[in-house]
Amino acid sequence: MKRILVIILLLLVIITGATGATYDWYSIQWNPNNAWLNNSSQQLVWGGFTGKQTATFGVQYTQTNTPPPAGMTFSRDLTMVVSSEPHLTEFRLTKVGDPTKYWRAYLTHDKLGNVPIDTPGPDNYITIKLKGWSYWGGNFKLNTKTNEDIFPSDAGFNGIYTTYFRFRLYPTAHLLDDDYLLLDETMHYNLKYWGAGQWISTALAAVPYVTEVDVLELQRTAGELKVGSVEFLSDDDSNGHAYKLQVTPGEVGATQFAFHRISGTGSTIPYQVRIPNSGMPASSSFLERTVTTKDGNNHWYDFIELAILGFNPNVTYGSGDYQSRIKITLISNY
Repeated sequence: MKRILVIILLLLVIITGATGATYDWYSIQWNPNNAWLNNSSQQLVWGGFTGKQTATFGVQYTQTNTPPPAGMTFSRDLTMVVSSEPHLTEFRLTKVGDPTKYWRAYLTHDKLGNVPIDTPGPDNYITIKLKGWSYWGGNFKLNTKTNEDIFPSDAGFNGIYTTYFRFRLYPTAHLLDDDYLLLDETMHYNLKYWGAGQWISTALAAVPYVTEVDVLELQRTAGELKVGSVEFLSDDDSNGHAYKLQVTPGEVGATQFAFHRISGTGSTIPYQVRIPNSGMPASSSFLERTVTTKDGNNHWYDFIELAILGFNPNVTYGSGDYQSRIKITLISNY
């Protein structure tokens, strides 16, 4: 029985006062172009590839007459932090189901002279110095290094490879201070490698819709919020094969969907998850959906969105940073 999983990470900031950077002081351009690199259609190359355009990013200082919040300052010196899988010290595209097989990945940006951004550490933070009111910008591109110098052959490498990159922009004087966070975007990637031999390719692609959740508003309105989508793709047309999607809490050992305090002490914030337009009731711990659809090429395919709801309106939660993980697992019968 084959299992493939992806994680949707949700971040929650409960705020008791007025904080946050303002776009009034900067004109920020962010145009992602990673969909074509997130549907398992693009082929990895054993010797590596370069120059896969994935996003346009630029920024300009545009100080308006709107004063910043009391006690906050902004400048023309900015820093972008690029991060990825937290357990790795280098950026990788890792084979789904076998983390021992991977490609070393790196990003480049036009304004940096195509210097590789290949690790999450401070050495690869992007320093941006805005001159007057001039525009600083260009394209991010995805690249991979060769595997020829670290693996003896490509035996067993057929499969789907996945990763994500998170891009956060701050004034340099307030680096990693989320009260000054100017941009927070995450892009996901799913690519395939098909060397010798035959195989059946399946992949899950998760796309978060939000980076912050306003729990206070969901408590007040008893409403729900769509937080992401999951797409199941395959080149499998066999009617004898069956697939299911399971949605469960993503934290190790967790038995219910909940936001957990990132630092310090505090209560968890439980919630429910629902698949809109499915007819399935919301659940606080487990959802299972049988895949019944195929795409235009008669390959097994599905697409779902996930919404969160069910926050207790009678509880007051302390201010701070929380996070939650939703795990989506693909299970096949072969």
